[in-house]
Amino acid sequence: MSRTFKILLADDDVTIRFLMQAALEQAGFEVILASNGEEAIQLFNTSSPDMVMLDVEMPQMNGYQVCTYLRKQIGNELPIIMVTGMDDVQSIDHAFEVGATDFIAKPINWNLINYRLLYLRRAYLNLLDLKNANARSKAIFSAIPDTMFIIDNNGHIVDTQSSSDKNAFLNFQTGDDLNQRMPANITQAHLEAAGRARKYGAVEHFEYQLNGDSDREKYYESRVVAIDSNEILCLVRDITERKDSENRIFRLAYFDSLTGLPNRQSFIDRLKREIKRAKYIGSKLAILFLDLDGFKSINDTMGHNTGDVILQWAADRLQSSTRSSDFVSRSNTTGSEIELARLGGDEFTVVIPNLTRAEDALVLAHRIRETMRRPFRLDSRDVVLTTSIGIALYHDDGEDVEALLKHADTAMYHAKTEGRDNCQFYSVTLTQEAEKRLNLENDLRNALKNNEFHLLYQPQFDVERSHFKSAEALIRWNHPKQGLISPLDFIPLAEENGLIIPIGEWVLRTACSDAAHWLKNGGDLKVAVNLSPLQFKNPDLIKSVLSILTETGLPPHKLTLEVTEGALMEYSENTLATLRELRKNKIHIALDDFGTGYSSMNYLKRLPIDSIKVDQSFVSGLLDDKDSLAIVRSIVTLSKNLGFHITAEGIETLNQAEILKFLGCETLQGFYFSKPLHKNDMLQLSNKSWDIDAVNPLGYHYESRRY
Repeated sequence: MSRTFKILLADDDVTIRFLMQAALEQAGFEVILASNGEEAIQLFNTSSPDMVMLDVEMPQMNGYQVCTYLRKQIGNELPIIMVTGMDDVQSIDHAFEVGATDFIAKPINWNLINYRLLYLRRAYLNLLDLKNANARSKAIFSAIPDTMFIIDNNGHIVDTQSSSDKNAFLNFQTGDDLNQRMPANITQAHLEAAGRARKYGAVEHFEYQLNGDSDREKYYESRVVAIDSNEILCLVRDITERKDSENRIFRLAYFDSLTGLPNRQSFIDRLKREIKRAKYIGSKLAILFLDLDGFKSINDTMGHNTGDVILQWAADRLQSSTRSSDFVSRSNTTGSEIELARLGGDEFTVVIPNLTRAEDALVLAHRIRETMRRPFRLDSRDVVLTTSIGIALYHDDGEDVEALLKHADTAMYHAKTEGRDNCQFYSVTLTQEAEKRLNLENDLRNALKNNEFHLLYQPQFDVERSHFKSAEALIRWNHPKQGLISPLDFIPLAEENGLIIPIGEWVLRTACSDAAHWLKNGGDLKVAVNLSPLQFKNPDLIKSVLSILTETGLPPHKLTLEVTEGALMEYSENTLATLRELRKNKIHIALDDFGTGYSSMNYLKRLPIDSIKVDQSFVSGLLDDKDSLAIVRSIVTLSKNLGFHITAEGIETLNQAEILKFLGCETLQGFYFSKPLHKNDMLQLSNKSWDIDAVNPLGYHYESRRY
């Protein structure tokens, strides 16, 4: 329900006042009467009327004076009507000069006066509505984080409003030309968008970049809409944060967070495009699949933080190896298109498009290998990693992403089996070998349950006592279909899939049980059991070893655990604590394959170990290689000075045995003395005394590795 419209009427003629009151009240107005100008001002201040009617000629304070006063107090919106008996132009002009909204001339037409006032009332209410609408619009524009400006068809700024400090450097001013505030191309873009907005009656928007106050590149979006045929409204929003977020999301989706290289998804997308292009133009491309040899040992022994640092350094080296300027000089490919990616873990890939010859891929692979061989310097030690690389070619080895990646991976694994630090091309034979390996892995999971493993023992000759006083346990797998499978084939698989833990526990239990059997039947023999790096890092190792010794009844001093240098390359408190606890329980610790690991000799004094095993690679070269002889002599001398027992392995000839005896090795083992024996044969051998010069080779071909 609308309220009553109040009119303040001021006239010194009492007859006119009451006649006017009657006419106005009949038209629905509420009327407040004043007899002079001063009274009119007083009533205005107390009653807040919606309209004022003033007689021009009033005593003391005339209508012009009252109007002038009211306009100073309330502004120009309130309707003020002057009632005058003067019909001269000067009087009317003066009325408008002092702020009158309209005038009514006397004599008054009483039949029409109400319509005249109703019209003025409607105009006033419309003015109030427009004022409120403008206020709402202003509030809305103030709340929008945009810079708003209106331009004409020539790019002149007609009006402007900026409610955001973020856009302050735009600082548009009314009357400026747009090209005074923006580059010419951005100004032209606004004018072209204005033309489209007017033509199609739609909102046009576009994005662009500008340098901010801090010279940082910022992103903006302009939305342009036509107001009429002459004016265009433009809203400019700073979208730098949005763009930054989009860029971060893009990098998370397509780039590796650790190395900054493209990730698997990015690489696959790129490879799809390159395959499509190669198919279209009839060219070739190569996929290099890289894996860092020995990286898992770094994570296991030195921790994942160190591993991450190594990965970052490796990525930097790989990037330098695949730099276009270096590679183009050595091949005919388009080096600028080579892309390196990290698929995950220590696996990297390279795509080489526009390949002219397969040999060009080999050039890059060798370059990568050369770069990766350089030692990584960590604190006071050097860590050396090599790289195995598999190469697959489009379309010889596959015509889609899945096939090429699979075959490059297969070739990479073949490179590892060939001794690591090399590169191999894919072939069908490799796939067959990979399938064979997969089947072998599946069979390995059931081998322990089906009792397919057994142990043999490599006798160890005690030089001083001329007796075989110990033996090294070697695992063998008798596959129900394939027969005897070499440890070289299944031990790496067991280490990869974690089966080495239960298999290693079975070896330890069986070896301890057999050694307890020898002891019970008069054979004074120690047994040596190899621990893989995974077993050594197992937190349940000590508990498991002690439990097996209790279970089998073997005295702890009859057990030697052989650990490789690789397993001990991190001298952490956990590593030292494990070794100390084992020795505290009278279990002997031997450092196996000494001289072939990651570390130098100076760390020996910090390790609580009992003996050192000279690696077979040095023993095999004793007779022909002066360097091997010098290395063995140094190892023996150092070990004796530190109080370690010395064992040499891989002895195949009498001359080797005599040299090692002369150098001071206390224990010798190898095929010169005996092949690996079953437990009962080992017991019989332990009861015999031997002269080292009387022992003859048994004619068995020497195995290059013991398990």
